[in-house]
Amino acid sequence: MIPVYVREGEKYTNIVIYILKLIEKNKSISFEFRNQKTGVNLVWDHIDTNSQFLNLEFYNLIDEDKFDFEINKEIVIQNESGKKDFIASVFYKVNCLQEFGCTDDLDEYGRYCYTSSYQFKFGLIEENLVQQEIDTFFIENNLRGNDKKSRFFISHDIDTINGSFLQDGLWAVKNRKVGVVFKLIFNEISRKPHWRNIDKILKISSEYDVYTTFFWLVNQGVGLANIKNSDYDINKQTDLINLVEKSGSFNGIHKSCSNDSFELELEKSKLDTVFNRYHFLKFLPAEDWKVISDSKIELDCSLGFAEHYGFRNSYGKAFQPYDLKNDKPFDFIEAPLHFMDTTFHQYLKTPISKIGEVIINFYEKNPLNCDFSLLWHNTYFTDYKFNSYLTEYKKILTYIYENKIEVLSPVQLIEENKIKW
Repeated sequence: MIPVYVREGEKYTNIVIYILKLIEKNKSISFEFRNQKTGVNLVWDHIDTNSQFLNLEFYNLIDEDKFDFEINKEIVIQNESGKKDFIASVFYKVNCLQEFGCTDDLDEYGRYCYTSSYQFKFGLIEENLVQQEIDTFFIENNLRGNDKKSRFFISHDIDTINGSFLQDGLWAVKNRKVGVVFKLIFNEISRKPHWRNIDKILKISSEYDVYTTFFWLVNQGVGLANIKNSDYDINKQTDLINLVEKSGSFNGIHKSCSNDSFELELEKSKLDTVFNRYHFLKFLPAEDWKVISDSKIELDCSLGFAEHYGFRNSYGKAFQPYDLKNDKPFDFIEAPLHFMDTTFHQYLKTPISKIGEVIINFYEKNPLNCDFSLLWHNTYFTDYKFNSYLTEYKKILTYIYENKIEVLSPVQLIEENKIKW
């Protein structure tokens, strides 16, 4: 128990407490919040000469919904003489404040652009800056914490079930795989599309003894921003949804690109879940965290850049985002997305045989205090067009299994990261 003092009634008070509670989760320690400064290790009080530095301008600006902060390549909040506010610097990064008020930095789908981020500008997308700051803070203040071995959270977005006939079929024709063409035709006639492969994914999960989570689309056809939603009727997939539940894995909603509320989509789908990921990662923290908080969703898994793997909020763990308007944490957990198959395939054009190696090397660079989220779509479990991607997925699972790395369930992510406020 580390005794601390935080001055009450200030614009920074709740933010300081919030970041300290985030650090409690990160370092597996506890802070004791005292009403007096006697015998405490750390003080946050702007009128006390022994206080940790507080950049009052930062807290005043966010209180006024102004987010145009001056930052440098170290991505810190500091005063004119270069004195750093540790709390503000961590808060700025974890809660994606660079994205607030940036309506001109969106792509054609309404997503915040990776190329607009400080991660792109300074080449920091692979740096866990928040962890580095927390570790440095502990060293500078002679504090002791407990580090945990990094873990994985594995999930699958089910965007399409019926696309195999055309995509795998075209691949088969180009590669003169006549037998595959006939097999795909037979699958269509017997109404067993090749990408209706949830049983295959579950079998692989069982072989490697891991939990996985399946995110299902509710709405069909073309949605907002001309984005394709599902090509399947979710109410005709009840057998697959039940199969996931019986296997010990989990189902979640894949919020479609539509104006439907979470409540309406959950009602349409009959999914009994509190887990979500936005389809196409069409998601803006400044707007959608409030939407999530007003729904029954308890875990969101959308915070990642489609264009590059790594840390969108410069942090490797799940966390409770902060509600600036009400000056307290939101009541749900955000689990950032770090790796996605389509990132390597469509955006980075990574050689297929190198994808597993990239992810494994990234883990080994960050062996402590990270909960890495890995997304592998059902379409990349094919025997045909994307066959080599399955090899890379199994390479990652083999590494996880052989190194006894824990794989998290969505329930764990919620339970372990809820802040007592």
